[in-house]
Amino acid sequence: MNIEQLGDIIDRYLNGTATNSEKALVEQWLRERPEDGQPLPPQQREAVQSMLWQSVTDRTGLKPSPTRTIPISRKWLAYAAAIAILAACAIWLRPATPHTPSAQTIAALPGSHKKVTLPDSSVAHLFPGASLTIPEDFNTQDRRIALTGRGFFEVKPDPSRPFLVASGKMLTRVLGTSFEVMVSDSMHASVTVRTGKVGVQYDGRPLAELTPGKRLRFNAQHNDFTIDDVNAALLCEWWNNGMVFNQASLGEVTRALSDWYNVPIVITNAKWNTEPVTIRIQRQSCSEAITLLSQTLGFKYKKENNSIIIY
Repeated sequence: MNIEQLGDIIDRYLNGTATNSEKALVEQWLRERPEDGQPLPPQQREAVQSMLWQSVTDRTGLKPSPTRTIPISRKWLAYAAAIAILAACAIWLRPATPHTPSAQTIAALPGSHKKVTLPDSSVAHLFPGASLTIPEDFNTQDRRIALTGRGFFEVKPDPSRPFLVASGKMLTRVLGTSFEVMVSDSMHASVTVRTGKVGVQYDGRPLAELTPGKRLRFNAQHNDFTIDDVNAALLCEWWNNGMVFNQASLGEVTRALSDWYNVPIVITNAKWNTEPVTIRIQRQSCSEAITLLSQTLGFKYKKENNSIIIY
């Protein structure tokens, strides 16, 4: 229903030519109709006409026709009431716009991990610096969430609603299990399974179904992946057991340490970025952890302001 149609119905009502349904609609809300036909002064006419059009646009979102005018007399009360009713009809008749579900984003600040209980009673542990986005329609047809960074999930079983974790182009699908998803940068992602079975795909391409103790590591630069056997209990439960790295690159390790301790760590010598290391960081301070890494791999480092520089 547009502005012209609204005006035509109002005209028919005031001229006595409205249909019974149109009359009933208007008269349901009109308790009385002033019949004094004396015209309003020009200043009041403009003010009332502006008010009427504002009422229409406020209620309908429709814009008035620049060529249409409303003949206003003291019957303007009837016009105003009729417009209010018909505007409500316009909203009812207007095609519904699709509802876009809102979402809630929860983040773990650098230097602090976070435990999140999801609406289905599943639990997510967010590594420092990670964030989780939960859509409004979570747990309706499925249980889809989006993750940036690193998170471990203890999923409540529900065969009718799969649990889906989207991390960039990586999608992990389970029904009820415990597993970790980590996206360390735009090129590298991994999924580690502690219990149950987890299906993994990348950019719509199925990669593997993982069982307990299996870890999938994907390299987007080479568009390939590897699967290895790991101690998932140690690797995944960093909030209890400390951080355990199994043949991880030093670049990955320093990014994790930087988030965990909230200390910038920079590698200036590129050869150290990809150097693999297996190590456990449990109760050490950031300085102690870097010293341990330096003794293990042989790199040198220095402190500048609040940063650690590896060279």
